[in-house]
Amino acid sequence: MIRIMTLMENQPGARKGLTAEHGLSFLIDVDGRRILFDCGSGEGILRNMRLLGAAPASVDVMAFSHSHYDHAAGFPSLAEHGLRAEAVVGEHFFEEKYSASGDGIYTYLGCGFSEEELRASSASLHCNGRTFRLTERCALETGFPRIHPWERIPERFVKRRDGRMEADSFEDEQCLVLNLGESLVMVTGCSHPGILNMVTEIGRRYGRPVDTVLGGIHLAGAEEERILAAVEGLRAAGVRRMWCNHCTGAGAEARMASAPGIQYGHLGVGGCVFPEQFSR
Repeated sequence: MIRIMTLMENQPGARKGLTAEHGLSFLIDVDGRRILFDCGSGEGILRNMRLLGAAPASVDVMAFSHSHYDHAAGFPSLAEHGLRAEAVVGEHFFEEKYSASGDGIYTYLGCGFSEEELRASSASLHCNGRTFRLTERCALETGFPRIHPWERIPERFVKRRDGRMEADSFEDEQCLVLNLGESLVMVTGCSHPGILNMVTEIGRRYGRPVDTVLGGIHLAGAEEERILAAVEGLRAAGVRRMWCNHCTGAGAEARMASAPGIQYGHLGVGGCVFPEQFSR
């Protein structure tokens, strides 16, 4: 049985007593392997794992959607408490990422650890250039063409390369894909390259539409026109189920909840989804 459990996100779920903080982490059990997709932003994820009966040492694979702190900075505390999993990152994961305020001040948004530190606390480290298979039915995918030009990355996201600041195009962004025969499920971190760009590319690679999306789709603070275009685009692309959280935004969640043809729900901390039921 495949289970996707929300270990960390911004809002609490029905299970009381768990920590909710800005960040994201999923625990995915599939084909006899336990996958940690993102690590949250701090030590709160360790507390939640204890309360949810998921020991860090039980994780087989640790995958980072990208290197922003709210998806990666919880790693050191997990490593201190037994996490020694196979690690998978996207290209350029260790570049310095910042948020630009426009007045000459930059806020560091990176993971806070080096490649050497990750290697030292992992069973192995892999850099995903396009597709990295985890099980027969599960893979990590990266490298998303900008098919829909209106899905622009906010200008405040920058990175420092060769001593200079430049726009961050998020080459390191990965999503996790479950190929369940009749159902194609995509798990996202923040979808910085654009959720519709990602859904379109995954559909092209697998030869059929993505019908289920879980995770963050980064429409918080987006203008109404963009939210409407994204929701309508996802519906037209064949997406029928969405369980989102973290950076999705209340406005986008409200639109998806009222969109005809889309089943929508918010995945709070402790919330679980069993995707195999969709392929029946």
